[in-house]
Amino acid sequence: MEITGKIVEIFPAQTGTSAKGEWKKQEFLFETQAQYPKKIIMANWNDKIDIKPDYKGKVVKIFFDIESREYNGRWFTDIKP
Repeated sequence: MEITGKIVEIFPAQTGTSAKGEWKKQEFLFETQAQYPKKIIMANWNDKIDIKPDYKGKVVKIFFDIESREYNGRWFTDIKP
């Protein structure tokens, strides 16, 4: 899927370790350019966390995937560019 909008905020990268090894994640807040704009948190993982601070405020086109997964009876949804 693809969407065009503005990067509103870029959050600091996070790191951790799971059963599969070490991971890195960087989230950013994205605002759509619709009549009624929506704000969406998206997350880049591992080798894709290259969001530069100067991207903040820029209008960009993002290609992304949406995935949901179940953990302990609860469902979580990720939006990954």
